[in-house]
Amino acid sequence: MTQTARPTDQPRQDFGYFGPESISWKLYSDPSSKLGGIAALLLQALNPSMMRLFSNVSVAGQDAAARGERTGQYIDTTIFGDKAHADAAARSVRGMHKHANWEDPATGQTLRAETEDWMDWTHNTLVFAVLRAAEAFGPRLSVQEQDQFVVEQHIAARLVGIDPARLPATYAELQKYIDAQKDWLALCLPAAEVSQAIRKPSLRGNPVKVWTGIVIQDGILSLLPDWALLLYGVAGRPMNLRSAAKTTRAMMAAARRNRPYEDVITDLTTKVDTHPYRKVRNRAGIESGE
Repeated sequence: MTQTARPTDQPRQDFGYFGPESISWKLYSDPSSKLGGIAALLLQALNPSMMRLFSNVSVAGQDAAARGERTGQYIDTTIFGDKAHADAAARSVRGMHKHANWEDPATGQTLRAETEDWMDWTHNTLVFAVLRAAEAFGPRLSVQEQDQFVVEQHIAARLVGIDPARLPATYAELQKYIDAQKDWLALCLPAAEVSQAIRKPSLRGNPVKVWTGIVIQDGILSLLPDWALLLYGVAGRPMNLRSAAKTTRAMMAAARRNRPYEDVITDLTTKVDTHPYRKVRNRAGIESGE
């Protein structure tokens, strides 16, 4: 029996798992969330066992820019895509996690991406860092809105196989969780490699671009807890980081004025609707006979 191929682009079916009234749309459409996302990657990299796994099973795990871009595409899809796009993206990530295993030849221990503690750490650092970026650079949120964002993101956690019952339910609980992990975190060699550019930025090139890049990088570092700055070896730059945070806040405000919320949302939803994940969704639909 011959099956008729479905159109490459299907119309959006719904507003997805979050929608226009959610805090998730409000935060992830704001430029500050991009800086929060990079801060989250820096926190995640302080999990030494997780970094050893990634450095041995994925070339992209050693490329901070590639990993950041891939993570950003996934987040955009799950936050701004319809449920079919979000589900397709989550299936893709769960598939990658399932096969991301590595046996340490020295100890015989098998490291698995699906390790619950690691998945919790990855999720919680992202939620924490996006909220920290909003605190530092805007948009301003009430305590109730911060807590709402934490709970909304339980949906994102469930999509990749995390049990929300294990996760914090308020921003205060989330902050306590992050600080409680500091005793076992470390700057291992793979983490030092992927973070080298932000810890020691290049001074070559256009002076204005170099200055802007360094300010933003220091603004990102200012989002990290004090103990994380110590691990990354930048704890001795508190005045620089505070100054950079102030300038970064002004830059984010200017970016916000130049890109109206409605325009950003339109761009993001359009981008998701034409994202390669649509092919996964179409293929899944054909195979299931929808």
